[in-house]
Amino acid sequence: MTATCPPQKTVLVTGCSDGGLGAALALAFARQNFRVFATARDPARVATASSHANIEVLRLDVTSAESIAACAAEVSGRTGGRGLDVVVNNAGAIFVLPLLDTAVADARRLFEVNVWGMLAVTQAFAPLLITAKGTVLNISSLAGAAKMAWQGAYNSSKAAMTFLSETLRIELRPLGVRVVTAMVGEVETTLYAGAAAVGSFSLPAGSRYRQIEAVIGRQARGELQASNERAEVTAGNIVRDVLSGTNGPIWRGGVAGFAKYATWLMPARLFEWILHKDRGVYDLNQG
Repeated sequence: MTATCPPQKTVLVTGCSDGGLGAALALAFARQNFRVFATARDPARVATASSHANIEVLRLDVTSAESIAACAAEVSGRTGGRGLDVVVNNAGAIFVLPLLDTAVADARRLFEVNVWGMLAVTQAFAPLLITAKGTVLNISSLAGAAKMAWQGAYNSSKAAMTFLSETLRIELRPLGVRVVTAMVGEVETTLYAGAAAVGSFSLPAGSRYRQIEAVIGRQARGELQASNERAEVTAGNIVRDVLSGTNGPIWRGGVAGFAKYATWLMPARLFEWILHKDRGVYDLNQG
């Protein structure tokens, strides 16, 4: 009697543009013999991940209801109704600017990607996940657990994402779907590439923080991240966590392990000082 092989597991990853954590996650799943649907708003930017035989590239803009629906229909057709084993909500954006200088419209757009995009994708692919008794992996950030000056819009979006993710974990458990929230620390990616490419950073005219503009600019370009971990290392660890059956928060990349315990055990003001001692907060002349 010939033994039948189990069907190949499937995963969809958002935000797979070259140089990012999404591309590294797509490759890490592919190496575990998953059939990977690597998605991006611009599929032409998924050249690295698309080189693997297990990876198929699809268009997906997480801020567009039409794009999400079209991608969900495409994946459903390609999987033949078998369902989807893993959905990875990785697509994200960042900008660094003091809150007094942040345009609310820009903050709203950031939340559209980092928060509502994650929820919209999860809702759209829920039927496939429920069919497969699958897993949602949400790529959040330790920024969602730490109050960091100069990037309040980004940190608050990741805090909201984390809270939604953990609530989804509770609500999807009775439906047989597991939810993993990855609290990711410093990773070598192109997240800050836009600010770095510009080469300079400037605050709006009349900003009350012009005195420390240089150090805020270094933060905007990612230059203050001193413990970067290679994206493929972080991705490999996260995929192993998911495949091991982990449920709930995991802390991976850079100083995420330290932050995990510091946020629980360290006095809040001491942790705040450690985070900000080199970020200009205490150098600002209030006179």
